[in-house]
Amino acid sequence: MKVFEKPVKGPDEEVLLEWIDYNGHMNVAYYTLAFDRAIDFFLEEVIGIGPSYVKTENQGPYSLQANYNYIQELKVGDRFESRIFVLDADRKRIHLVLEIINSSNGEKVATCETMLINVDLKIRRSANYPDWAQERIYDYKHACEGFVLPQEVGKPITLKKL
Repeated sequence: MKVFEKPVKGPDEEVLLEWIDYNGHMNVAYYTLAFDRAIDFFLEEVIGIGPSYVKTENQGPYSLQANYNYIQELKVGDRFESRIFVLDADRKRIHLVLEIINSSNGEKVATCETMLINVDLKIRRSANYPDWAQERIYDYKHACEGFVLPQEVGKPITLKKL
């Protein structure tokens, strides 16, 4: 069992010019890309069920749902990292929340709350994660209970009355 004393960080990234939209900041599609890269890193490097597992075992993660919060802008050349938390899990699913953090000032830029399910790619149906992967997922889930989670977790989309 690996002991986690702080949230897992994804790779350091930089906002590329082609990620900038007509408003002069990073387009929402690239936030999704950044979160997706962080998830792939987490599944591969921490849990062991990322892209290389998919190739050998023909099972992989499907996204069931995602909710994004955009808090601050990122502009071309800005550097950022992701933090990844497991909120919940069962034999087939993982409930994650991720943050993008601006590397220059340490401020939260965006969050993503998402639900993944393991799918057997031969029959295109959900399948249990292997026991060893479930153990790793639960180990990290329990560690996350001691971390400060993003305040955006579980927030619905609503209009505030003015």
